[in-house]
Formats: sequence, C-alpha cells, structure tokens
Amino acid sequence: MKCNLTFTVRGIFLCCSLIWAVFSASAQEKRDLLTKQIEDVKDLAAWEMDPLSVFPSENAVHQQLSQLPKEIQYQLAEEGGKALAYEWPSIPVSAYLDFVRNGNRTRMQAYQNERMKALKSLVMAELATGEGKYIDAIMDGAWAMCEQSTWVLSAHLGAQKDKSGMPDVEDPVIDLGAGEVANLLSWIHFYFRSDFETISPLLTRRIEKELDERIISPYLARDDFWWMGFESSFVNNWNPWCNYNVLLTASLVEKDQKRLHQVVEKSARSVDQFINYYKADGACEEGPAYWDHAGGKMLEYLALLKDLSQGKVDVGKEPVIQNMGNYIRKVHIADDYYVNFADASARLKAHPGIIFRYGQYISDENLKGFAADVAQKEDLDQWLLKGSLDRTIHNLMGYKKVESQKAYQEKTPFFWYSETEVAGGRSVDGLFFAAKGGHNNESHNHNDVGTFVLYYHGNPVFIDVGVETYSAKTFSKDRYDIWTMQSDFHNLPLINGVSQQNGKNFKGASVGFSEGKRYVRFGLDVSQAYPESAASNFWERSYELDRKKGKFSITDQFSLKRWEAPSEVHLMSLYPPEKTEEGMVGITLPNGQDMIMQYPADKVTLTIEEWPVEDSRLLQVWEQEVVYRLVFVQVGKRLEEKWAFEVATP
Repeated sequence: MKCNLTFTVRGIFLCCSLIWAVFSASAQEKRDLLTKQIEDVKDLAAWEMDPLSVFPSENAVHQQLSQLPKEIQYQLAEEGGKALAYEWPSIPVSAYLDFVRNGNRTRMQAYQNERMKALKSLVMAELATGEGKYIDAIMDGAWAMCEQSTWVLSAHLGAQKDKSGMPDVEDPVIDLGAGEVANLLSWIHFYFRSDFETISPLLTRRIEKELDERIISPYLARDDFWWMGFESSFVNNWNPWCNYNVLLTASLVEKDQKRLHQVVEKSARSVDQFINYYKADGACEEGPAYWDHAGGKMLEYLALLKDLSQGKVDVGKEPVIQNMGNYIRKVHIADDYYVNFADASARLKAHPGIIFRYGQYISDENLKGFAADVAQKEDLDQWLLKGSLDRTIHNLMGYKKVESQKAYQEKTPFFWYSETEVAGGRSVDGLFFAAKGGHNNESHNHNDVGTFVLYYHGNPVFIDVGVETYSAKTFSKDRYDIWTMQSDFHNLPLINGVSQQNGKNFKGASVGFSEGKRYVRFGLDVSQAYPESAASNFWERSYELDRKKGKFSITDQFSLKRWEAPSEVHLMSLYPPEKTEEGMVGITLPNGQDMIMQYPADKVTLTIEEWPVEDSRLLQVWEQEVVYRLVFVQVGKRLEEKWAFEVATP
C-alpha cells in the first residue's frame, strides 16, 4: 500500500483508514487451497504410485555423502564413533515431573535430544560407510525409542487426561516431540529394514506397531488435537510441523494405501486451516525465529504432498504462499540479525536448505539467492548437517544447487505488511528500522504494540530484547510477569505511569504507512493498547526514516484526560548510552562510530539504567551480561504535548 501524504500521524490516519478497512476484511479468509486441489484430482491413479519412490534411496544418499569434502566425512565418522559408546539411558520419571513441579522442561528434553542426536549420528555414519558397522547400535537406539513410554515432551503432557505430569502410555497424544521421534524412526525403517530383518523381523514390526499406535491411528481417530485447527480458528507453527511429521511417517511406513490417502486428505484439511489463518500479506506473526517451524514446515509438507500426488497438488503460485516464503528474506537485517518481534531472538541461524527449497517451490530466484547468501556465510557442514535427519537428507540431495545459485543480498528499501501491521525501511548509508502495530494477543505475544528496532550497518542501536529460555511460566497466566514480555522493556511510552495490557482488545489504531524516494514513514495511535487507567485521549507514535540524510525520527504526540503520574518513553539499548550534552545522548557501536540522538530536554529528563542479563538464551544472543534502558521522564504535568527524538548517523 502506498499513501501520498504529508507526514503527520493525523494525516496517515485519515489517508489510510479506508484502505486499511479493506485489507482487514480480507484477513483469515477461508481459502482451502489444498482441499480444493485434492478434490479436483478425480483420477485416483495420481495417488496410486509407490509412496516410497518419492524418497531418496540409501544408495543415492551414500553417493552424495561420498562426494562431500573429506573433513566432513571424517566428522561424520568421528560423531558415529562417539555414538557407538552411547548407552541409551532411560528418561527418569522425575525428569517428566519437573515440569509440573517447578516449570523446568530442560532436563527431560536433554535426555530425549541426546537420544535423537546419537541415533542420527549412527544413521549418518552408516549411510556414509555402508559397512554395517553401526547397524547393531542403530537397532539399540531404535529399540530404546520404542521402549520409551512416551515421545511427548514433558511440557506438552497436559494434553493427556491425567494431569499429574507422569506419562500415560494408554493415552497417546501427538505433539512436536512425538512427531520428531516418529520422523526419525520412519527414516530408519525405510533405510535399514532389510538389515534388521536379516537378524529378525521383530524390530521392524515393533517400529511399525509403535508408529501406528502413537501416531497414525490417533491422528485418524481424533479431530480434537488443538493444532489441527478443526475446533478453533487459532493455529500456529504446530499445525504444519505436526502434520508434516504425520504425513511423512504414513508415507514411509503405512502399507494400506486407503489409510495413507485418509492421512493425505485429513492433513490437507488441517494445513488448510494454517494457510487460512495467515493474513494475505504472508507475515509470520510468531516472528522470523519461528518462520522455519511455521512457513518452513509448511513448505516441507507442501513439497511432500506435491511429490505424492505426482505434481497434481501444487499451490506454489498462490500469492499467500509466495508471500509467506519471502517474509524471511524481507525481515533480514544483516548478517544473522533479523527483526525479532514476539518470542523471537534477534540473532538467527537460518536454514539455507529449507529457504532454497521454498524458493524452488514458488519459483522465486530472489528467495533462492537469499538462501545461497545465507549458506555462503556458514561453513558447509554447519548448515548441511544441522537439524533433524530428515532435514539433513534433503540438504544432501540439494546442496550443490544451493552452492551454484547466485547469491542475493536483501536490500529492499522498505517493506510493509499491511494486515499484520509490520513495516520497515533501509537508508542508503546503512540505517535499518522496523516497527509494528497489531494487538496484544498475537501468537507468542509480547505487550509491544507500536515498538521498533533500529540498526546501523548491522549493529543494534535500539533493540527488542527478545525472549528468555522457555519455562512453564512462559505459557501460563503469569507470562506477563516476565520482564521481556512487558511494554516497559520495549521501545514504548509509559502513559500516566501505566503500562500496556495483554489481550486482543489492546491494540494499535489508525495505523498508517507511506514510502517515497526519500522517506519511509510509519505511525499509529498506541493509546488503545493501554487500559482505561492510562486516561489517554490519544498517544500518536510515528517513525520517519530519511534515507538520504541518514536520520531516524521518533515522535510522540499525546493528549491525556487527566494527569496521574509522569509519562515516560523507554528505549532499550545494547551498547552503553552516554549523555554528551544537554539534550544529546551518544551510543558508540562496535565499529567505533557514534550514534547521536537528540531529545527534547525542556520536556523530558533522561535517566540511563543498567538491566542484568542472566538468562542463558539471552546471553547467547547478546553476548553480554547487561542491557541498557533509557528512561525519558516527563517534566511538568502538561496534558497535551509533542516530543520529538532524532537519531543521526555519523
């Protein structure tokens, strides 16, 4: 959307309101893209092919592995050798109970992750050598996984009828953990079934039995798993992630073609709910860190469905599918920094293999080029072998195309997701900003309506702190007691001493965006994101990027019904701010350059606070034990005022 206007927030509101109403009406439409295409495929012969034929054979994978650089082959052998010594310890029931007792999910997941990692290492080493050296250990691992009472993660056992936190073997549910184990065992069954059966058919039968009883049969029997989307309009990354794992499992293991087709039809109806939920602009409301599990998993599902239907079911030309794919490149800032609203970390090791496959699916050279650019910034083994066995196999079959693809570096001067209300822009000299509207009940929500981030030459100036390590509290009624979820620790105002409140009714209003040759502008009224106690008639927050002069402006114009307490503006900084003179604050970046911000010293006073960073996830992202909060506090008790802040590049 492009609006021609003079940049005042009022101007944006008036110009864009009618257009915005049209956009809003089209959100979450009932597209049912997959179901319609499957219904159109009347010729069932399209589904009567051997489903196993769509997967790369053991020999094909071996050939790809044999052509890898010798150091990577040595690495696979070394990791396989270490895994030979793994003794497959069982998961203590107390590790499951940790979650209901103290909110800790880490100990149980560490056990399961270690099992998965060892099993993958053994499989990769055997596929690389083909010598049979690792078969016994693979059998040990597969047997241990079959003996495990549940594959469901401790944090998700609440889906069972028993709420004690102890796994109930008689109540199988499908979550992300169960799906990932099923995915791994299905590939093992595919590649090593004949090896197992030279010893005994029992392990093969056991794997098939467990996959049916834990995954395929519950999936076909039940419609009430929340992530399916059949009983609620809300879905998130769980939907394509779980559906993909179920479809892959059935495709690799299910012998009954009728049951396989039932899985195909049901999964298509379910994934349609995910696509329907997305707004037409394709933005991932869960943030870039979840794109890999949301849009990326959807792509894996769509690609498999296309293969199984011999190309008859293909939605790659649909605008919403194309937009969902290109989201990840548009919100890339620089290096491994991405726009990180919601439960997203600012730094992300994106998966070039899945980005490239998405580009192939929608025939988009820019997206494929972006994948190549991401891949070139990592060593081959770092992206080729990371993640699940499933991802690694697909990476192996396509990495040469990624390496030969011409790289594309995202330099789009602006982006605007009109329905999700996320905007951003770049200047010619390296300034990048992104800002959001939306509401305070989005998926993985933070109370952050109206916030922004600012970077210069890939260095953070004003940040979104992100999210701490997940615990039971993260997804409980106490979520907003966590400091990183609160508006006070985003780049936002505190109105009359009152913070934003969570809930869908707490939202931005009159959101507007414009772009021209020189300026990128975004504005909204944030007052509705605050409760009545904030006593605000309006609080208009606007941003302006001057691409020519390399300046970024933040303007707050407000009107209060009454004065209750000093209003404030908070800005979060990674690097230490320093008052240089009256109305001026400087931030020195790692490249030695000083960012200078002017603020209205006659209207606000500035205090600089240090906030400790103690969480391991945040420490990994920011690599320092403190972040800084600039607190601008209102001088006097004026009910109407305008505050202007301007950041200039060196």
